[in-house]
Amino acid sequence: MCEHARMPSPKPLLVLLVAASLAGCGSGKTPPLPPGPAPPQRAALGWNEHFPADGPSLVFSADGFEVTPTGWRAEIGLENDTATTWSLVESPTTSFGVMLFTSDEVAEVEARNRDGDLPGLRAAQTFEPLLPGTLPPGRSWHGTIAARGKLAAGLYVRIVFGQLVAEGERPAGMPAQVTWITDNAYLLKDATE
Repeated sequence: MCEHARMPSPKPLLVLLVAASLAGCGSGKTPPLPPGPAPPQRAALGWNEHFPADGPSLVFSADGFEVTPTGWRAEIGLENDTATTWSLVESPTTSFGVMLFTSDEVAEVEARNRDGDLPGLRAAQTFEPLLPGTLPPGRSWHGTIAARGKLAAGLYVRIVFGQLVAEGERPAGMPAQVTWITDNAYLLKDATE
């Protein structure tokens, strides 16, 4: 039970102590601590997403994701099933990497994109093998992207592919520039899971 005591002419230190003790008054619950860094972990993903969903499309795949002691790594693929060649823009770097979200709901991604409030891109720093400059019709690239830096446990990782720019006429039903954030998401586990 928290009660507020009235004290005559308190000294500054005593006021701080009273303020500190009263800070715990309220619901009796301790607010949750922010998540710490995700420990090393590995997940098989098996994601395969088409844009657009029907007809000729770009195919974005993710086979695995790993949190390493120094960063993260993802095994991904990009396939061009359209009749258009796509350039992989590097200005100054590509937009391949990961974004962290608070839920696995696609609606969160759509709302934050619409509001111009997407989380910061954790850009890939290495590509193995190197990305091609263009992806002609019927061609694909599969490899590993990685970067240094911690990721917070309890958040959802989505892989980002882009930016791809159509060379010449864009396919029907597609924009001339595409950056894809996966519909699927992986929950970063903490050390207790």
